[in-house]
Amino acid sequence: MKTLLLAAILGVTLSAYDTEHLKKALEEKECIGCDLRGANLSKTDFSGADFHGSDLSNADLHESLFEMSDFNDCNLSGANVEGALFWKGTMKRSDLTHIRARGANFKGTHLEQSNLNFADLRETKSWKADFTDALLYKTDFTNAELGDAKFIRDDLHLAKMNNTLLWQTRFRDAVMSKGQCSHAKKEEALFDANVTCR
Repeated sequence: MKTLLLAAILGVTLSAYDTEHLKKALEEKECIGCDLRGANLSKTDFSGADFHGSDLSNADLHESLFEMSDFNDCNLSGANVEGALFWKGTMKRSDLTHIRARGANFKGTHLEQSNLNFADLRETKSWKADFTDALLYKTDFTNAELGDAKFIRDDLHLAKMNNTLLWQTRFRDAVMSKGQCSHAKKEEALFDANVTCR
C-alpha cells in the first residue's frame, strides 16, 4: 500500500504486467492490447501469435520463436529479444527504442514506421527486412546481415554500420554518412534516387 501511495504521489508508473494477460499469451498465443510490461516470455514458441497493440516494454522474449507473428503498434522499448526469431513477422509503427536484439533474426520482417532509436541490433539477421520510414538514431547494426533489406526515407547517418553486410540492400531517399555510403557501395548495395551522403 505504501508503494502504491508513493507511486501515486511521485507520478511513477509501476511496470508490473497483468497476470491474466500473461496467462492468455502463454496459453492462447494471442494477446491483443495486453499489458505484458516486464513479463517473461522467453524460450517459448509463439509462431503465428498476435500481440497487436500490446505493451511489452522491458519484457524478456529472448530465444523465443515469433515466426509470422503480429507486433504492430506495440511497445517493445527496452525489451530483451536476444536470439529471438521474428521471421516474416510484422512490427509496423512499434516502439523498439533501446531494444536488446543482439543475434535475433528479423528476416523478412516488416518494421515500417517503427522507432528503433538506440536499438541494439548487433549480429542480427535481417535479410529482406523493411525499414521504410523507420527512426534509426544511433541504432547499432554492427556485424548485422542486412542483405536485400529496404531503407526508404530513413536517416541513417548516426547509425552504427560497422562490418555490416549490405549486399543488394536498397537505399532510397535516405541520408547516410560518407563512410556508410562508401561501405554500402563496396557491399554492392543498390542506391536509388535521392540518397544523400554527408
